[in-house]
Amino acid sequence: MIDRLRSSIAASPWPLTIVALLALQLGPLPLKAAALLTLVFIAWIVPAVLLCLVPATAPFALIPVALTASAAIPIHEFVLVVACIGWGITTIQNRSLDITFRRSDIWIALLVGAAAVSILWALPEGRGEALRTLRWVIIEPIIWLFLMRSSMQRERVILTTLVHSLVVSAGVVAALGILQYLGIDLVPWLGSKRVFADNVVATGNIRRVASVYGHANNLGLFLERILPLALLCTLWPVVRIRARWLWVGVIAVGIVVSFSRGAWLATLVTGAVIAVYHYGADTIRRRPWIIGAILSAGIAGIALTLVTRGASAGSFDARILLWQEALRWIQLRPWGLGLGQFYFYHNPEYGHSIIAPVLVGTSEQYAAHPHNLLLDAWLNLGPVGVLAIGALIVSTVRRALQQQSPLAPVVLAIVLGTVVHGMVDQFFFVTDLALFFWVVVFLGQVDTGHSTRL
Repeated sequence: MIDRLRSSIAASPWPLTIVALLALQLGPLPLKAAALLTLVFIAWIVPAVLLCLVPATAPFALIPVALTASAAIPIHEFVLVVACIGWGITTIQNRSLDITFRRSDIWIALLVGAAAVSILWALPEGRGEALRTLRWVIIEPIIWLFLMRSSMQRERVILTTLVHSLVVSAGVVAALGILQYLGIDLVPWLGSKRVFADNVVATGNIRRVASVYGHANNLGLFLERILPLALLCTLWPVVRIRARWLWVGVIAVGIVVSFSRGAWLATLVTGAVIAVYHYGADTIRRRPWIIGAILSAGIAGIALTLVTRGASAGSFDARILLWQEALRWIQLRPWGLGLGQFYFYHNPEYGHSIIAPVLVGTSEQYAAHPHNLLLDAWLNLGPVGVLAIGALIVSTVRRALQQQSPLAPVVLAIVLGTVVHGMVDQFFFVTDLALFFWVVVFLGQVDTGHSTRL
């Protein structure tokens, strides 16, 4: 009986997994406990499923699983713990860790060291935030990376499972945002969102949607990272997914209704990179309409920006002031402020601020990051952390390109697109973006054994 049940779950684990996740998120406490035990059982039989669901459930971090009236835990942490249990059981059964270390892991160790040291100079009022950031952004994602590496040694299908999980997750998040834009908000049915902002915000003559996030920009930041993977599912048979063009379309429309200009630009960059790799330089020379299509998309994006959000700099003026403030803090504290400390130094309510007076009383008074990946990394981790993150990005892209894998252009496209957007927004120091950073590192290290183009 048990063997038959195991075979049934191993053959089709997803229906039971989805039901268990919904019960964990929405059910009463006894049902949550039953769902948790079910997930442990699934993690024992099919460990790859729970591991791949960790980054896929990270977008729902602001809608945590409520345990009591005051206690709640993000669902991706539940999934990570269960995935660790499943990995541990499998490791004991196989009597092998299957963890390999690479030369680039020195940069991971350096990153962890910089993060640990940065806790020492966190403000007393920001110590709790520093520890949470260390857990959510540094420790847990790195644990996930090493477990994924180990599982990749055991079963190659984990790559397909990971890509499909992320694409479906992004499709659901995008669909919720599209429905919000149409006036149908289903997000409150998922639980209580721990954020003060509205799900739909009118900005000028447009309505921006946040989906499961606290801000529309965060929606764009997530979807722009997954769209290249959705395109990969249409181009590479190894990871092909059902209704593949539907997923691409829904995610793309989700980026549009976020009205994040940075996400639009990042999407244009990633699309151009993948198009060049897919068609090849020779094909593009023979078919110049491909370049024309890319340029037309860029012009259309600029026109859409002007029509919807106007020709003014908008929040860009505030970001320049934030950059100037961040540079001043780097001069005053060259080793950084500490993990998650920018808000406590920036907001004048805490008595440490050198904020530009014009920002006081606006929403920018409560900014938790300086809207620039380099400045953000320096203030959080100091110059050593900046070096480690930069080296990891370079080594990931280099390894992906050296392998001539179909994943290579996707890794390159995601890195270029997110770096471009990260110059004016977030890049790493929130849960879903941190996890996806390590997803890209993992994808760059995967040896697919294929040398063909997309």
